[in-house]
Amino acid sequence: MIILLWLSLALAPWLLGAGILAALRGRKGAAGVIHMTDAWIMGSMCCVGLAQALHLLGTFGHMPLSRLTPLWHVGIAALCILASVPVAITWRRHRERFRLLPQNGGSFVLPGIFLLLALLQVVYVYCMPAIIAPGDIMTETVRSFQAADGIYLVNPLTGQAYTQGMSMRHRVLGLPTLYTLLSVSFSVDSSLLVQNLIPVAVIAGAYMVYYRLARQLFEDDLKKKYLMLILVSLIFWCGEGAVWLDGYAALHGAWLGTSIRNLILLPYALSLGLQKDPRRTWPGMLLCVLTEACVCWTFNGLGLCLLLLAVMTVLGRIGSSRLHRRLAARISGREEAGG
Repeated sequence: MIILLWLSLALAPWLLGAGILAALRGRKGAAGVIHMTDAWIMGSMCCVGLAQALHLLGTFGHMPLSRLTPLWHVGIAALCILASVPVAITWRRHRERFRLLPQNGGSFVLPGIFLLLALLQVVYVYCMPAIIAPGDIMTETVRSFQAADGIYLVNPLTGQAYTQGMSMRHRVLGLPTLYTLLSVSFSVDSSLLVQNLIPVAVIAGAYMVYYRLARQLFEDDLKKKYLMLILVSLIFWCGEGAVWLDGYAALHGAWLGTSIRNLILLPYALSLGLQKDPRRTWPGMLLCVLTEACVCWTFNGLGLCLLLLAVMTVLGRIGSSRLHRRLAARISGREEAGG
């Protein structure tokens, strides 16, 4: 069942994301290229959104987990069928738009070093006993959902019914329900799923996002792209010693909502903000903001992704303003005159 879980985690998000990108990009030429990394990230956010809808249905509609699980299966199947239509049409007419692997060229030394570092991290988080993050009760929460056949019916720490009400912002976070649905669907132990399997998927997603960011910064220069990915991997290894560092989030707490936000959502939102045409990127930006509101504690749903995109929008407007162009022209003119 674990092999089936791996296949599902790899193929279902990719199909969903590829369907969305194929439908959005229409008949555009080079701009219509569909990268595997982009598709997987966007499809994963769609899966989080579906789990969030079922979480709200179970929390406020008091629907048991035994009824939510078939809805999860039907929902994923229906979304995959819908997504396969634009994928099939695009594949038939414009097969060259699907970019599964990077373009050929350059030496395999740097990609090999990166793959080795990434593989070591995957083996590390999959085989090593998990280091429980301070205050984390994700595994206990998933087990309480399964034992009570419902969402937040009992306290994960005591196994008894809640004597005091939970914070509404905490109740609407749907990440535990997503893990519960995966655990029940594939008959995988909750602790193994949360602390060993999910981190592998999160680390893979993080590297996909950083590859996308490298593609935005360096375009077709494969050497610089993989140098950046190697640097990111080394930062993960060197930053595992402190709770507040991304290395710790990647290697010791990748199942947490804050880790998903810091490792995937924020760099993905940054890569989208660097693109010049917002008409192509606004669906991804919106998904980043909504996904963050679903997986981690934010201020009434307004989190760092929205703040990052707002700051980048303001800076972009300032950079394109007439006053900024005049100042830049004067400064460059003085530098040339001085030189």
